[in-house]
Amino acid sequence: MTEMPADPGLNLEFVDEALNLVRDAEAKGIRLRILGSIAYRLQCPNNLNLFQDTKRVLTDVDFGAEKKQNKAIREFLVARGYMPDEGIYMASEGARHAYLHRNSGLNVDVFADELYFCHRIPFQGRLDLDSPTICTTDLLLEKMQIVEINLKDFKDTIVLMLEHPLSHQQPGPKSIDVGYIIDMLRQDWGFYYTFTTNLKRTPEHLGEFPSIRDDQRSLIQNRINELLEAIETAPKTLGWKMRAKVGTRKRWYQEVSEKSQQY
Repeated sequence: MTEMPADPGLNLEFVDEALNLVRDAEAKGIRLRILGSIAYRLQCPNNLNLFQDTKRVLTDVDFGAEKKQNKAIREFLVARGYMPDEGIYMASEGARHAYLHRNSGLNVDVFADELYFCHRIPFQGRLDLDSPTICTTDLLLEKMQIVEINLKDFKDTIVLMLEHPLSHQQPGPKSIDVGYIIDMLRQDWGFYYTFTTNLKRTPEHLGEFPSIRDDQRSLIQNRINELLEAIETAPKTLGWKMRAKVGTRKRWYQEVSEKSQQY
C-alpha cells in the first residue's frame, strides 16, 4: 500500500485510515478509490513539497466506487464504526453515501458509479486502472469539471501536470490519457467548455510556486498546450456542434453549492 510522506497540511491519521480502507475493502472484493486532495498527493510523490503551502485541514475522505457494491460498501463501513447518513443516501438514490466515524470524527463520502457535480465523471470500468486512488486522467477531469474553480484546484492541477506525462497511445495509470479526455469532451460541449476554460487559466497560477524551475514551468505549459491542441483539433459530434451554437446563453453545467464541491 502507498505510504504518505509528511505534509503539514494533512492529518496523517486520516490519510492512513483512507489507505487502510482501500486495502481492507479490496481484501473483501470491494473497490474503493480515493479522490481529491489526498489522491493528488499520493499521485505526485516527486513534487509533494509543492503542496505544502496549501494550508488545508483534512476532515473528510472521498472515494469512488461502483453502485453494484453499495450494500457491501455500507456493511463494510458500518462494521468499521462509520454511521451512515440515511438522508443523503436516499435523496441520491444510492449515488452517494455519507458516513461519520463515531470516534475519530472522520467524514467519508462515497460516490457510486460517477462523480457528478458540474459535469459527469464516470467510474464504471475505471476503478481497476489504478489504486489506491482513481487514475491520474480522472483526477485531472475531477478538477477541470469545476465551474467555480478556486486557487487550490489550479495548484493541484499544476502539480499533476508537472508530475505526469501525456499519453496518446497505450496510456498507463500514471500518465494522462489524451484519447480518453478527447472522446469525452468531443461529445459534450458543456464539459469541453468548462475543461478548456479552466485549463487555459491554469498557467496563470504558476507564480504561486516560486520553487518551480524555469524548465519545469516550460514543461507544464507545453503539456497544457499539447492537450488543448489535441482537444481543439479532434472532430466533434453533431450534438456538440449544435450545442456550441447556443454557447453560454444557456447554462451548460449542473449547479451545485460550493460546499458540495469540497473534495
